[in-house]
Amino acid sequence: MAERDTSTAVGHPDCPKAMVFGPCGGVGPRGSCEVDGRACPFPAEEALRSWPVSGLLPRPFGLPAVIVDVRPDVDRPDLLRSMADRLVAHGCAALLGEHLDDPDPEHPHRAARRVTGLGVATVATVTPRNRSVDECGQEVDELRAAGVLAVHCVTGDHPAARLGGGLGATFPLDGTRLTALARERGAFVTVAESPASPPREWRPERLLSKQWAGADAAILNHAGSVADLCDFARRCRDAGVTMPLVAPVPVVTDHRSAHALTQFPGVVLPPDLLDAVLRADDPRRAGIDAAIGIGRALLSSGEFEHLNLSGSASGHGTADRIEIMTEVAVEVAVEVAVEVAVEVAHPEA
Repeated sequence: MAERDTSTAVGHPDCPKAMVFGPCGGVGPRGSCEVDGRACPFPAEEALRSWPVSGLLPRPFGLPAVIVDVRPDVDRPDLLRSMADRLVAHGCAALLGEHLDDPDPEHPHRAARRVTGLGVATVATVTPRNRSVDECGQEVDELRAAGVLAVHCVTGDHPAARLGGGLGATFPLDGTRLTALARERGAFVTVAESPASPPREWRPERLLSKQWAGADAAILNHAGSVADLCDFARRCRDAGVTMPLVAPVPVVTDHRSAHALTQFPGVVLPPDLLDAVLRADDPRRAGIDAAIGIGRALLSSGEFEHLNLSGSASGHGTADRIEIMTEVAVEVAVEVAVEVAVEVAHPEA
């Protein structure tokens, strides 16, 4: 990818999100846009842009080993409090998304305040969707004031891709430029990447571009088996990426939670995972055990020091989702604590 001047960069006219540093994760296997099926312009090498090489280096910010997708239910603060207590007790963090289908959409900093107020280390997502550049900056400032550990900068979903009906949206920034804005305003920054979404060969370089823009860590999307993810991590290191990579762990226990993950074009789950879980005599137990096993395998690979437990986990309501996510998080976190204790006791091993 050739480096381009970013100061006067204009979004690509054939991208519904007007991205400069594309592509997003919503590219289908054959290079189609998730919004309306048009050909994504960014798989063409001449359309790819790289952030200018900068002197910015990733900064450590105390990211816990286990991060859990959390979607606070404003009607059940007791459930959030119960989950928060267990996450805090085992040193886990929360990842707050900014979803189009959130039951109570609001400014991210409001949800962040509810979670950080319970003592949970929190990574909170902000998108530029339907926000001006100034509003993006204000939201970053509000998130910092809310005490979040880091701001997760992503371009965000297009409403037409998720809700249909010819819905529109404006995107004055993309995830890479939002990363630079958040870093300039003093936030620690995490970014996203979809290793399995075309053009796969350029995804490590795109992640390096985000690091140059100011990212401190990257949270990866589901991209196949443990071996597939480890291969991507090695390719990123070969490309020059030095920031920590957070590996995804899919948490699926029924058909509804499976659908919630598989509806995204850039997502590839581990082979045979859905069959193993959905055809089991006890899918709930099978899904929990599978997630624990995947998490442990990713950590033991040596390629990742952090995990993101991702997905809706259950189609049976918030309480069941919290129970499942918390059980997986605790089991994996306990394993991490044991390994750390062994390393401290036997540093020469």
